[in-house]
Amino acid sequence: MAVAPLAMFDPQAFRSALGSFVTGVTIVTTRDADGRPVGLTANSFNSVSLDPPMVLWSLSLHSGSLPVFREAQSWAVHVLAADQQAMSDRFAQPGNDKFAGLDVVDGPEGAPMLAGYAARFGCRARFEYEGGDHAIFLGEVVEFERRDAEPLIYHSGRYGRLMRAPTGEDLEHEGLAEKSGEGLALTERGLELLRALEGIAKR
Repeated sequence: MAVAPLAMFDPQAFRSALGSFVTGVTIVTTRDADGRPVGLTANSFNSVSLDPPMVLWSLSLHSGSLPVFREAQSWAVHVLAADQQAMSDRFAQPGNDKFAGLDVVDGPEGAPMLAGYAARFGCRARFEYEGGDHAIFLGEVVEFERRDAEPLIYHSGRYGRLMRAPTGEDLEHEGLAEKSGEGLALTERGLELLRALEGIAKR
């Protein structure tokens, strides 16, 4: 039975559609054969398994860093914090000395450790697969750390931040509510904001 060929579609439109998926932003680091630090920005990071603990990320087959990561015995994924947009931009630029001016030490797995991350996963390189125009790297997590920091996110070609639902404590801190009887009551400032939001909703 013959299989119908896939319809051709616009690569830019496809990329734009993929941008609808919100991702985190990471920097992946390792060392080359001469011990020099290598790193790049990637948002293709994903979890794979809890037992054993494994993660993956992908890299373009046209990347100048591809040979280094193919030979690396270990690498580390840094999930960036919301205030690390400049660091993301720095490691997204090809050809520059991205580690210039940074005081870098290695993590337990042997890959350069960057400061200020929301989470870090030190990995032993396990497998590499080719998926179209990218190489997919699978690693076993041998060390990880999580910090109390909001992550940097990426959506439709732009950076963003998480917006969580405000708590009563947040409303009190902003002067929008105050404790009254059994719960919270809006202050005059809170009522003004509520009326303004209701007006916008009715437009």
